[in-house]
Amino acid sequence: MNTYRTLQQKVLGLAFILGPLLMTIGAAIYLLGIERSPDGTSSWVEGIFLAFGILIFVPIYFELARILGQRAPIFGIICAITGLGFAIGVLPSSDRILQVDLINAGLNESVWNVTGNHPGWIPFVIWLMLGMFTSLFLGVSLLWQGGLPRWTAVLLILAPIFFVLGQGAGEDIAWWQVGIFYPLACLTWLVALAPIGRRYLAGDSRAYELEMATAV
Repeated sequence: MNTYRTLQQKVLGLAFILGPLLMTIGAAIYLLGIERSPDGTSSWVEGIFLAFGILIFVPIYFELARILGQRAPIFGIICAITGLGFAIGVLPSSDRILQVDLINAGLNESVWNVTGNHPGWIPFVIWLMLGMFTSLFLGVSLLWQGGLPRWTAVLLILAPIFFVLGQGAGEDIAWWQVGIFYPLACLTWLVALAPIGRRYLAGDSRAYELEMATAV
């Protein structure tokens, strides 16, 4: 393995840890009420951590799709394409910062009431939802085809379900729903992905190659 490939594996290993960790920190910031908006639906600090965590998930999904693609090439490509849509999650994450701009401009309105209403958002929403459930697609496929430990695949299935349950339409979502499922989703991803990241950082990425992979 050449130097670039070695460094790439190290960075990828870091991504597997840093992506879900940043999202977990973002959830904790919201629950602690740090810089929470007056309507209680978001925090601009949370939005920063959430946005970067979501962006880092893209190479994670690409790598998981590659592992799946060794056994099921078509499913692997589909998951790579849908996984890219997860990056659109940066838009609702940045809306948390936009909320501060609205307040500073003297507009007493929730950002969730003024964004996403135009039909032009529909393609983004569709791809975002596909990206949101890429973890579930990967988990089901890897549970079926092998390539990762079974417990990891199960957690990949559960995490996006928890995440969707922990999000909602602004003020309409119950506080307990956010308080339970939002951090639970982030922690589930962290528990599922961090061990993979540690193996990559240790130079043991070959454990997930077709000829060496063993699901337990």
